[in-house]
Amino acid sequence: MALEAVPAAGVRSFALARGLTARVQLTLIVLGSFAVRVVASAAHPAPRYFPDEYIYTAIARSLAAGHAPAVRGAPAHFPALLAPLLAAPLQALFTPEAAFRLTQAENAFLMSVAAVPVYLLARRLSLSARWGLGCAVFAVAIPDLVYASYTLSDPVAYPFALAAVAAAVVALDRPTRRRQVVFLVLAGLATFARVQYVVLPVAYLLAAAALDRRRVLRTQRLTIVVFVVPLLAALAVGSSRVLGYYSRDAHLHVSTHLLHWFAVDLFLLALTSGVVLVPGALVALARPRTRTEAAFSLFAVVLAAGVLLEAALYATNGSPRFQERYLFSLLPLVPVAYGLYAKNGRPARIPVVAIAALLLLVAARVPLSGYAAATGKTDSPFLFAVFRLERLTGTANGSLIVSLVAALLALAAIAVAKWGETRAAMLAAIGFLAVASLGAIVNDASNAETIQVAYLPANPSWVDAFGVHDVTLLQTLGSPTDRAIEQLYWNRSITHEARLGDAQPTDAYSSPQVHIAADGTLTGVSSTVLVQGYAATVQLANAQPLARFGSWWLWQATGTPQLSLYEQGRYHDGWLARTGRIEIWPDASGSVRGVLTFGLTLRNGKPVTVRFGKVHYRVRPGVVTQVAYTLDKRGVFTLPFAASGGRWLQDLRAVSVLETPPVFHRAPGPRPAASSPA
Repeated sequence: MALEAVPAAGVRSFALARGLTARVQLTLIVLGSFAVRVVASAAHPAPRYFPDEYIYTAIARSLAAGHAPAVRGAPAHFPALLAPLLAAPLQALFTPEAAFRLTQAENAFLMSVAAVPVYLLARRLSLSARWGLGCAVFAVAIPDLVYASYTLSDPVAYPFALAAVAAAVVALDRPTRRRQVVFLVLAGLATFARVQYVVLPVAYLLAAAALDRRRVLRTQRLTIVVFVVPLLAALAVGSSRVLGYYSRDAHLHVSTHLLHWFAVDLFLLALTSGVVLVPGALVALARPRTRTEAAFSLFAVVLAAGVLLEAALYATNGSPRFQERYLFSLLPLVPVAYGLYAKNGRPARIPVVAIAALLLLVAARVPLSGYAAATGKTDSPFLFAVFRLERLTGTANGSLIVSLVAALLALAAIAVAKWGETRAAMLAAIGFLAVASLGAIVNDASNAETIQVAYLPANPSWVDAFGVHDVTLLQTLGSPTDRAIEQLYWNRSITHEARLGDAQPTDAYSSPQVHIAADGTLTGVSSTVLVQGYAATVQLANAQPLARFGSWWLWQATGTPQLSLYEQGRYHDGWLARTGRIEIWPDASGSVRGVLTFGLTLRNGKPVTVRFGKVHYRVRPGVVTQVAYTLDKRGVFTLPFAASGGRWLQDLRAVSVLETPPVFHRAPGPRPAASSPA
């Protein structure tokens, strides 16, 4: 008996050692990914995904102050609060700069932890520990982990969504109450982070119905009750109250382009995953062999269909681009499904060849340059990597290289189906992802650094540095919203936003249009005001400038700010737009009396004719045309201008001539005899 016990104990010890080794390796994968993402975040010095990053941070600051969720004092009916709740302690304890960096580290850790549920899912499906570790590496190698550098909800939702998938497979396989509760909690946390994951319980119930059929009412009673009761309550209350900020999503319309974007997203998602594993993974999902595999296949297919439908709806309702940001949680399921294909002996080789050939054909005929151009890459780190490659090699060459790589990987999928070498396929996919991730990180770092240099001073919290409070950010006509949001993000003292005329608001929250009184008083604006003069020149009658940075002026007024002069169409660098106007408000007597002066010139190019009021000026390069208006008018004086000719600048501004800052010298004594141009 003793001789038989020793080998048994040895076998158990060996199995235990192998298990511990896998756990150690999984821990190293998580820590290694965390370290890489923290280092990558160091090259991301400023947020750039607006208005989302600002909204999440503003809500976190509101929670940190002990208030209900709010943005600039306006209640934020925002159902996705998990990310702001996790960031709130950091906002309460640290400066904006330190809180930003610590949030990045928190996100890097959460996204790296996603390797754990992917590994557990692979092991639940009876895949080897080594393959499970490969799936874990795949989960943290995708280019979308660049979102760890952003203050968004995606890094928070990613691990919970994958954990919910793993829990769903367990609960579908053997539906006990405890397992259903675990799934519901994880699905709830994922949805609390990103509302799009409301499809998780829907996918679960549909998969359960397909798996258990009539028995589903008995086996999934708890899940049905927990899900259906809140659903009925939400329908009774109304979508606008439940969804809040996302209530507009309930009114998305279905168009003929839905199938187009569904197919585009599916194809680009296959490219993002590295192509080589996709054909075998699809075959495995279509041919499950056990109940556990069927649970995984049904849930994965329904979940993928749900999020692809969501992404296609967004694309057809004002966001016509690849919505990778809404889809990347599906990517780690590809190597898991491919593991089933390899475990089951690589069946159905003809369908694998057919799928690989289809991917090869589409990759050859559809250039990625069209999707990576302009704003098409906004929600896709993979397309950012493609764009970076195009910048290095040329647009046509970059698209050709990606197409050739995709074709080679599709051919590799065919070769693996015939000869095996599944480990080589996994290594090829991970290698592809690593290169794409590097491209996404480099491009992201370049963009973030450009934004920091262009939009921010050395101290991004420069408004807070003056010790001011209750500052109003004043948007003027033509001012870019991203520049405004960058100031709102870094300066907690800016608590309000207001707009002059038809200026564009920064987001969906409080941004009232300012009422300008007859004497120029800006009703409802605080005494300290930060004015964006990107495409306008603003002068206040009762205020002193505290500081200036770029197109920004920080004014401190005595009482309520009062407009003295407002020129629409004059950019911060002196260029005039093709049209605009100068407005001057009266003094205490109700009159505009004095002399308005400014100079017009050109550096080079052809002469340009500019009309101010009824007077035309021929502006020539190198010659300063001095303009002076002697004014005597009751009420507000308005002087429109328009130019015939001009040029386009590299930043796509249509400009005419250069103008020095307009100066109005008010007459303290008797009124001038007449009003005439000089």
